[in-house]
Amino acid sequence: MKQKIKSFIYNLLPEKIKKRHYQEKLLKDGYQTFLNTGKTPHESFMSLINLYCMTNGKFNKSFHNKIKITNPPHIENDTLEGVTGSFTSGDFKKINNELNENGYVYFAQRLSSDLCKKLYDFALRTPAGTLSSYDNRIIYDPEKPVSEIYRIPERDLINNIDIQELIMDPVLINIARNYLGCEPIFDYPQMWWSPAFAKEASAKGAQQYHFDLDRVKWLKLFIYVNDVAPENGPHCYIKGSHKPGNKPMELLKRGYVRIPDSDLKKYYKDDEFVEVCAPAGTVFAGDTKCWHKGNLVRKGHRLVLEFEYTSSLFGANNPKLEVDVKNEKFRSFCESNKVYASNIHFN
Repeated sequence: MKQKIKSFIYNLLPEKIKKRHYQEKLLKDGYQTFLNTGKTPHESFMSLINLYCMTNGKFNKSFHNKIKITNPPHIENDTLEGVTGSFTSGDFKKINNELNENGYVYFAQRLSSDLCKKLYDFALRTPAGTLSSYDNRIIYDPEKPVSEIYRIPERDLINNIDIQELIMDPVLINIARNYLGCEPIFDYPQMWWSPAFAKEASAKGAQQYHFDLDRVKWLKLFIYVNDVAPENGPHCYIKGSHKPGNKPMELLKRGYVRIPDSDLKKYYKDDEFVEVCAPAGTVFAGDTKCWHKGNLVRKGHRLVLEFEYTSSLFGANNPKLEVDVKNEKFRSFCESNKVYASNIHFN
């Protein structure tokens, strides 16, 4: 009898509420599967995206707040030294406030020119996947580009000792820790060339506005390895658009798609559109739930190194990061930071 009453009441609910209830059940069931197996069912990953669009990010925020309780952060009260300088607890608080308000934050100190050269040379000699085929990799030739983008495989990145040093950087880890409100997991590194190749902005090359949603909550770190001027396709974002409720529902109804600039300009002020032009070695962190893109490259190229830190690996089923090189410092670090390194596997 009680079940019949529940069914009767459920059938009286508006269709919109029924759809949300269904999506929440998919997500809840999928999250339990993830906890049991480490894998997210595809339909549950899609429910994460659907619920974000249906609630303008509000559901995802509440879901993250439940997740982070199970993984409390380490408390860092001391001044920390990293590649971007020395940071006190007050500095970290200021950075976190800016991230929460604007979605992005920049660092005054840059990576050394020597380190940038090492990373640049590494990218020049490492075969990369293009938009036409990520499997058939080729060396990027700056004089003869054949694709809008060249992605260097994560396995090559995680086995680069200079990149491993950056992954271990205590300042960067603490920035992610503070923003996520829990002990962060290092999700992945990415590195890609964006050369002057296409005549129009490429949707596949992420040159149209979009937001990311592979995880429940995350923070990305970007490093410009070469100088990036307006003609080199700078990273662009819409300030504050990461906040729950700060995206137009008219656009979210389109789903998880690329959005033309002209449509976004109907809803956001000119000073909310930010273009990140900066010299080599510039480091900035961002919540890419913000509308963002890389501008069309009209001259030269842009080389970016990116890290993602997350509160949970629930979401996209990316393979674990396979480490082959014998770097005892990195191995020891990962063994001492098991949560942070839970997506890293040593062969």
